[in-house]
Amino acid sequence: MEEYLTFRNIAFAGMAATIVGSLGHRILFGANRPNSKPSKNTVRRFGIWERLVHFLTMSAFLCLAISGFIEVAESERLSGLTGILHVSMAPVLAIGLFLMLATWGKDGRFAAYDLKWSMVMGGGLGFGKHPPAGRFNAGQKAYLWAAVLLGLVCLASGLGRMYPVLGPLGQDIVYQTHRWTALTLVMATVIHLYLRTLANPGTVGVLLTGRVSPEWAEAHHPVWWDEIDKRK
Repeated sequence: MEEYLTFRNIAFAGMAATIVGSLGHRILFGANRPNSKPSKNTVRRFGIWERLVHFLTMSAFLCLAISGFIEVAESERLSGLTGILHVSMAPVLAIGLFLMLATWGKDGRFAAYDLKWSMVMGGGLGFGKHPPAGRFNAGQKAYLWAAVLLGLVCLASGLGRMYPVLGPLGQDIVYQTHRWTALTLVMATVIHLYLRTLANPGTVGVLLTGRVSPEWAEAHHPVWWDEIDKRK
């Protein structure tokens, strides 16, 4: 029980720090908005398939995260409907991660200009506005690979919990790996959600419509916008 309480305290402290840090960034640096007035013309950023993949993966992840935190809050293993939900969503997340990798793996490859984006943190700290970024910026690429890697580790360790074929020490390693990896992924996803909402207004609408204004594209992903503009 003491071990459960220790992890619970760390988990809630980590989540609180992540949320407070995100809100503090919003207060200190404000939102990253294009300087020019958006036009009525739009360009396609995400197709229907990409939006479905994102919705499927995020929905499964949220179900797993919420049910997992119920276990943390109650300091005991999941059971009943919550446990069934947690187990049943794991295969859905596995499918979503595979589809993410297949759909965005090419866009997630790092380029030389991503270093410039990383050095100014995407302009999110008030300097280096509009650093070079392709269809995905360096932060989005890093999150993509982190989500896939950490997600696969969570799934594998979760499977190891369901089928305890290792000895006591091995099962404890599996258990510790599962919960610490899951906590890291949840905290990273909270930051990802903040950056895609409050920090960069208009991004949520991209997931709903799949389209952005030229001004938004040029401000947030100038390299990608230049490639589109050259095709015209």
